[in-house]
Amino acid sequence: MPGNSFFNRRSRGATTSRPRALFTLLGATLAAGTMFATVFASDAGATSGSTLTIGEANNAHSVVVHTGEHVTLVLHSTYWSVATLASSSSMSQIGSPVIAPRLPSAKGGCVAGQGCGTVSVHYVAKTPGIVHLRASRTSCGEALRCTPAQSHWTVTIRVR
Repeated sequence: MPGNSFFNRRSRGATTSRPRALFTLLGATLAAGTMFATVFASDAGATSGSTLTIGEANNAHSVVVHTGEHVTLVLHSTYWSVATLASSSSMSQIGSPVIAPRLPSAKGGCVAGQGCGTVSVHYVAKTPGIVHLRASRTSCGEALRCTPAQSHWTVTIRVR
């Protein structure tokens, strides 16, 4: 349609949502690629002793691991609180959560009170079963309350 082209609309001074659509498409493509890579890595690389790293991109997804495989959870804010697994769970937590704040002087311009840094927890798959890893937070920065979508993180892990 000649009257509908990007350049024709632009020459008449009309606004366009093409850049936003492009970024939306790019974001969806990256999200799908991340999800595919995560699922592929968990299925293809599921050998005893391997490690799968999960984080924000895995929120509300499921991954498959095999007994003996290690899982490292890395969330990019020091405000996250990771729920403890029950002792009867199919996975065991190894050690305590590690909180690694990024100092304000570090590259990236972190401001004190912003929650810059990571929270990491390491697990090992013990027996077949289903495990739900969960984390929550109420603050998304200095004096900034999280929205409901930002305050909860969960992943379902199927141990085979």
